[in-house]
Amino acid sequence: MGMEVSPTDATLGATVRGIDLSKLDDATFGSIEDAWHEYAVLIFPEQRLDDDAHLAFSRRFGPLEQSIRRSRSTGISNLSNVQADGSVAPPSSLQARFLVGNTYWHSDSSYKKVGAKASILAAHIVPSEGGETEWADMRAAYDILDDERKAWLKDKIAVHDYAFSHAPFGGLEILNKDELSHLDPVEHPIIRTHPATGRKNLFVGRHASHILGEDLEESRMLLAELTDQGAQPPRIYKHQWQAGDIVIWDNRCVLHRGHRWPDDQPRTMVRTTVAGEAGNNEWALATSASGLEIVQGEL
Repeated sequence: MGMEVSPTDATLGATVRGIDLSKLDDATFGSIEDAWHEYAVLIFPEQRLDDDAHLAFSRRFGPLEQSIRRSRSTGISNLSNVQADGSVAPPSSLQARFLVGNTYWHSDSSYKKVGAKASILAAHIVPSEGGETEWADMRAAYDILDDERKAWLKDKIAVHDYAFSHAPFGGLEILNKDELSHLDPVEHPIIRTHPATGRKNLFVGRHASHILGEDLEESRMLLAELTDQGAQPPRIYKHQWQAGDIVIWDNRCVLHRGHRWPDDQPRTMVRTTVAGEAGNNEWALATSASGLEIVQGEL
C-alpha cells in the first residue's frame, strides 16, 4: 500500500500509515523525515514496537540523549505510574507527583545547554479515559505575533531552569547533588530559526523561568502569555492514545503536555529522546559497536 500521510486539522501533526517502523529502508525513512520537518509531529498508529525496535528507529534521527539520572545510559525511559510490584503509585508518591509536571507545556530538555532534538513516545499501557498528549505549534505561534512584538523579542534571551520548573513536582528529590550540579540554569533565544526548514518559532514553555535583563515577574508573565497565546486552536493537536501507538515530535519548534487520567488507573509510556545537534553536547550518548549507548568520554 505504501506510506500514507494524513495531516490533522491543526497547523501541525499528521498520521502516518502503511509502513512498519521496525522494517524501514533508507528511502522510506527519508520520506518520514521530510514529513516530520513539514508537520513537526507524526503519529504512527498500532506499531507495537518493542524496546529494541523503538531504539533503532530513534537512532535514525541522531544520537540519543542521556537521562538526567546520569547513571542510566540505556537511552530509553519509562514514564509510568506503575510501581515495581505492579500496583499503581498513589497520587502522593514521588513517582506520581513527578509525572504531574508533564501536564504543563514544555519542550523536552530545554533546561539543558543543548535542548532535545526529538522525542519518540510509545504507548504500552493506556487508561480507559484521559492521559492524552497535546502538542502546540510554536512556528505558527511566532507567525501570529504582530511586527512590534516580533521586533521586541528578536534579541531576547530566556533563562531555562530545571530547579524552577521541577521543584514543585519533586524534581529536586529524585536527583543527587552530582546530578543536580549538571543542571544549572541555561540561556536560549526566545526566537529561534529551525535548522532544517528555516522557519522561525518561539522557544518558551514551563522550563523558561524569565527573560534575561528584564523584570523577573513581568518577564515571567510575558513568557506565560506567549505560551498560552501560542497554544490555542488551530495551533494545537491532542492525541488519544491506543496501546501500540508511537509518536515523534520536534522539540525545537513544538511544545507538548500530557493530560491527567484517573489516579487509580495504570499508564505506561516509553520514551526515547534524540540529542540536540551541537558541536559539544555533553548530554549526547555515544553508541558502541554493540549498539548500546555509553556516556561520551566514559567506557
